[in-house]
Amino acid sequence: MTRWKTALLGAALTLAGQAGCKQQLFEHEPDIDHFRNEAMKLGAPANLEIDRSSTLTPGNWGAWPVPKTPDNPDRPARYLTLMEAVSIALEQGTTGFLTLGGGGQGVANENVQSGQGGTFTDSIRVLALGPATSGADIESALSKFDAHYVASSTWGRVDTQPTSILNNFQNGDTAAITSSIFKGSPTGGVWGITASMNYLYVHPVPAGGGIFVNPSYRPQLQFQFEQPLLQSYGVEINQLLSQFPQPQTFNRFRASGGRTEGIIITRIRFEQAKAEFERNVNHMLLNVETAYWNLYAAYGTLYSRKKSLLEAYELWRNIKNRVEGGLEQPQDEKRVLAQLENFRAQHIQGLGQVIESERQLRLLLGMTDDFTRLVPIDTPTEAPYQPDWQLAVNEALTNRPELVQARQDLKTHQLDILIQRNQLKWDLRLTGSYDINGVGNRLDGSAVDGLGNPKNAFTQFSNDKWNNWQYGLLLDVPFGHRDAHAALRTSHLNLLRSYVALRENEKKVVSQLANQYSRINEFLRTIQAQHAQYVRAQQEYDLLKNRKDLQDLASTLEAMLNAQLTVTAAQTAEFQAVATYNTALAGFQLAKGTILQYDNVSIGEGALPECAQIRATDHFRERTKALVLRERPDEAVAPTGVKDIERDPLAGLMPYGNGAPPPSVLQMMNPQVTPFGPPPGPMNAAPNGAPAVPNGSLQAPPMGSPATPNGSTTMSSTPPALSAGVSNYTKWPTTPNVATPSNRPTAPPWQSGLVQPAGATGGPGTP
Repeated sequence: MTRWKTALLGAALTLAGQAGCKQQLFEHEPDIDHFRNEAMKLGAPANLEIDRSSTLTPGNWGAWPVPKTPDNPDRPARYLTLMEAVSIALEQGTTGFLTLGGGGQGVANENVQSGQGGTFTDSIRVLALGPATSGADIESALSKFDAHYVASSTWGRVDTQPTSILNNFQNGDTAAITSSIFKGSPTGGVWGITASMNYLYVHPVPAGGGIFVNPSYRPQLQFQFEQPLLQSYGVEINQLLSQFPQPQTFNRFRASGGRTEGIIITRIRFEQAKAEFERNVNHMLLNVETAYWNLYAAYGTLYSRKKSLLEAYELWRNIKNRVEGGLEQPQDEKRVLAQLENFRAQHIQGLGQVIESERQLRLLLGMTDDFTRLVPIDTPTEAPYQPDWQLAVNEALTNRPELVQARQDLKTHQLDILIQRNQLKWDLRLTGSYDINGVGNRLDGSAVDGLGNPKNAFTQFSNDKWNNWQYGLLLDVPFGHRDAHAALRTSHLNLLRSYVALRENEKKVVSQLANQYSRINEFLRTIQAQHAQYVRAQQEYDLLKNRKDLQDLASTLEAMLNAQLTVTAAQTAEFQAVATYNTALAGFQLAKGTILQYDNVSIGEGALPECAQIRATDHFRERTKALVLRERPDEAVAPTGVKDIERDPLAGLMPYGNGAPPPSVLQMMNPQVTPFGPPPGPMNAAPNGAPAVPNGSLQAPPMGSPATPNGSTTMSSTPPALSAGVSNYTKWPTTPNVATPSNRPTAPPWQSGLVQPAGATGGPGTP
C-alpha cells in the first residue's frame, strides 16, 4: 500500500476515534441520585418517575390548623425582618401577580389552573427549572454534529432459476457485515468510513473454466463525503439551522437534533429564559416587600382603631353620666353610642385586615400556618430620596429583564433573515467516494493457492490492488423559489414588528419609571401631611375634652365626634402612607431593574450548595431573634398595635347584641323595629362578677403625657373593671408610630432596615 493511502487510512481512523460521543453513552448514577434528591427536597417520592400512586394520592394537609378569625385572632408572635422574609421567599416562595403599581401588587396568585398545557404554579422552585430546561436544549442543538455509528448484519440464500451463466454465479448462501461511522461537519458536509465483509458460497458450481473463487470473502473499506457548495454551506448558517442538511448519498445517515432551534438561537433562548426567571424574581421581591409593609400598615390601622374605640368608650361614659345628671340631652348619648359601635365595627374590620395581610404574606413566602402570628419589626424608611432621573432612565433601559428579552427576540428575527435567505440559494452538492477491496476463499493462510487463485482475503485487501472511486455533483433548484420568497417576506415583517415592539416596550418602561419617580415624592409628602393632620386633630380633641368652659356648648359634642373621626382617619392614613412610601421605593427599583441589588440578591447559574441554602435563611432568622432580644425590652418588643390583638377591647365592659337584623323589607314597612338583637344589660355592670363601674367621669391623660419607664401610660381614677378591660391598651405609647418632620431618619433607603431600640426617635416601641 502506498504511503499516502496508509496516511489517509490512519488519519481517517484517528478522526473517527476523535469524533466519538462527547458524553458517555449511559445515564450516570450521580445524575440519578441528584434527581432523586431533588424530588425528595420538593416533597416527592424518590421513585417519582415510576410511582403511579403519586398521580392518585393527595398531599398530606391534615395538620393544617384552624384558620384565624376575628373571634380568635391572637397567637404567639413571630417577629420577622424584611431580609428574613426575602430569604424565605427566595428559598420556597411564590411570585404573586406580576404587576407594578396595579391592584395585584403584594397579592399572592391563588389561581388554581391545570389542563393539557400543564399545571400552573408560580413557585420559585418550579420557575428556577426553566433556565435549566433551556440549557438542556443547547445540548440537543449541538447533537446534530454528533458522530453516528451504524452497523448491520444480514444472512440469506439466493436460489433463482438459472437463466444465464451470470445468474448461476449469484445463487447460493450470502452474508454481509457492515460497520460505518458518519460525522457531520460544521460546514454542513458529511464524512463517512464504512468497513464491510461480504460472503458468497455458490452452489452448484457452474460449469466452465476460468478463475473462480468459491466460497468468496470480500473485505472492503470505503471513504465517502458529501459537501453542500451553495445552500447550507458554511459554519454560520449551520449554527442557525435547526436541522442538519440531509445528505443525498448517505442513505443510512440520520442526523440527531431537530427538536430545538439552531445552536445560536437556542443560546439566545437560554438567555431569554434567564431573563424571564430574573423578571419573576424581581416581581417576587416587590410583592414580598409590598405584602410586608401592607401587614405593617394593617397593624398600624388596628392600633389606631383600637385607640379610637377606647377613646369613644371614655367619651360615651362621660356623656352618659352627664345625661343622667341632666346636663345633656338623651339623644346625645345615642349619637355617641352610634359612633362607638362604628369604631367597634372598624376594629373588627382591622382585625380581619391583619389576618388577610398575614395570609397574603405567608402565601408569597411559601409558609404554611405554623400556629404563630407574623409581626414585622423593621423600621420603615421615611428619609427623603431624590434619585437622578437620567441615570435611572439609563439603568432601566439597560437592566430591565423585559427589555433584555425583547432585544434577544429582535436578534432572533435578524438571524431568521439569514436562514430564509439560505433557502434562495441553489442546492448544489459535491459528492465523492473511494474504496479498497479484497477477495479470497479464506480469511487466513497464504495469499494464493496452488493454482494462483486468491486465497487470503485480508492479504489481497492489504495489497490494495482493486480500488473504486467516484466523484460528482448534485443540483436541486425549484423554479421560482416561491416558498422561499414568501418565508423571507414573512421574516422581514416579523423583524419590523419585533423592532417596533421593542421601542414601544422601552417607552412603557420609561413611563413606568416616571410614575414610580413621582410616587416617591407624592407619598413622602403624604406622610408629612397626614402626620400634621393627625397632630392637629389630636390637639383639637384634647382641647375640646379638657376645657371645662366648652363642655356646656351644644356644638362641642359634635365637634368632639368629628375630631375622633378625623384622628382615626388621619392616623390610619399616615400608617398607610408610610407603608406605601416604602413600597414605592421598591417599585422604583423594580422599574429601573435594580431591585436585586437593592435587596442584596444575586442570581447565578448552577445549583446553590446545600449548606448555603440552609444557612441563608437560618442566618436571617437568628439575626431577627438577636435584634428582638438585644434592642427591645420585654414590654416594647412588638410594633405598634401588635402586643395583643384581642377580639374586642370592650368585651368585658360593654357587650353588644348578638341578634341578626330583621329582613330589609320588614325594616322598610315598620321603621320602629329594633334593627339589632336584644339590647345589652346595664352598662354600669361588669360581667363575670367584676366590680361595677361607678357613675363618675372617666378621664384619660391627655395625649403626650409622660410615659412610665416601660413605655406604658398611666390612667387616672381607673376602676378595676375598666383596668381589666384595657390593661393591654395601657402599655401602648400615646404618640403615633411615625417620626415628626423635625426628627425623621436621614439614612438612605438601603440602610433603613435596622430596628430602633426602645426610647429612640419616634417613641418607645417604634418598629
